Order: sequence, then C-alpha cells, then structure tokens
Amino acid sequence: MGSFKLKRQWIALGMAIAMVGSASLASAKSKTHKSDASQPQDSIEVVGHIPPTNHPVTNFVSTQHYSSYYLYAEHESGRDITLIDVTKSSRPLVLADVPYTGLGGSESLLAVAGTAALVSNETGNPQAAPPQSLKIMDFSDPQHPKVAREFTGVTAVGKDNQRGLVFIANPEGIWILQRHFATDPDVEAAYTKQVLYDH
Repeated sequence: MGSFKLKRQWIALGMAIAMVGSASLASAKSKTHKSDASQPQDSIEVVGHIPPTNHPVTNFVSTQHYSSYYLYAEHESGRDITLIDVTKSSRPLVLADVPYTGLGGSESLLAVAGTAALVSNETGNPQAAPPQSLKIMDFSDPQHPKVAREFTGVTAVGKDNQRGLVFIANPEGIWILQRHFATDPDVEAAYTKQVLYDH
C-alpha cells in the first residue's frame, strides 16, 4: 500500500515537472519567434509644421548658434529669407522674414554659420527647379512596401544630419521630419543586464 502511494506521488511529480518544462519551452519559443510587428521599427515621421509663407521656398540651410538651432528658408527669386528657430523641432518658431537689401540681381545662400551668411549674387534670372513629389516609404515588409506619407509640389529639401532632421517645403508649408532608428532588442537586453547585474 505504501509503495503504491509513493509511486503515485512520483508520477504526479513527474507530470508536474513535464508540464512546467513544456510551458517554459513554449514561452521560450514564443519569445524567440515574435512577429515583425512587435519588433521596434525604423521610421521617418513629421514632427513639426509651419504654415505656408508668401513665396515658395527654394532652399534650406541649417545652422547652430550657441545652443540653439536655426533654419534659413530662402524664397524664390532671392526675395527674402525666413529665419526659423528649430531648437524644439516639434514647435518651430518663425523669428523673422529678412529681405535681401541692395544686392541687386538674384541672391542665394551658399553657407551659414550661426548669424553670418555667405550670399551669392547671380546676374540673370536662374530657373527654379520644377516641383517634385517625395514619399515616406515603409520597407519593414520588403515584399509589401507601403507609402506612409506623400508630399507633392515640393520646392525645397534640406537636412540637419547631426539631429536627424529633414526639411521639406511645398504649398502646404514647411514640414520638419525626423529620422528614428529602432533600438536593437538584443543590445538593449544586454545593456539592461549589464546595468542591473554587472555593477
């Protein structure tokens, strides 16, 4: 009788171990085979917008002055420049419309350093590039790429590579986009482990 009871306990214990083991295995499999949708994704997103100005923007030049970041938006035919504070890219602030004065001809920005600018004075009337379309594409599923957003009638494009910003001008205004790179889950897990356990 005692050996039968002991045998039943061993069988119950064996079944419990098998159930825990198979649950752990299923959990481990589900963690290693996550769907792509749950993985962090790279993205390019609109983070700021400024309503349209009086004249189409034909050129962007970004710069830094002390700890602030600025964008010079040059308008067609060298008419003027709009100075924009993009320190907080989600809340751009138009500081001023600065006219080119007394230069004659058609001016354009070549380079900017903070509050100083190198301006070219071209004689004649340079032709503006025809408007173009830009698309933010989602290639997270290479077999089925998607258009996430489209900008039509684009007259100027600029970049601030240091901050991962892209500037686009079209009839709807000036758009500020930001590039976001997904965090590698394995690197993040290794960093968390190091911070929690290795110190």
